[in-house]
Amino acid sequence: MEFLIVGLIFGIVCGFICKGMAEKRGREKWLGVLLGLLFGIWAILGYLIAGDTSEKKAKLIANAIEDKKK
Repeated sequence: MEFLIVGLIFGIVCGFICKGMAEKRGREKWLGVLLGLLFGIWAILGYLIAGDTSEKKAKLIANAIEDKKK
């Protein structure tokens, strides 16, 4: 019984970690929660490897250019 509770808590924690990583990288946050709940540490590693989306990278570059003009 304790194993099930610990596993559930671990899944929830991984889900919220993946949610934060997804938001930061410009990805769907609720998909991050679901993947974290289902796959745990593997989902976290996946988000680390995946990195930012191309849209997020484009926004970062545009902001850097805009800041340089000021």
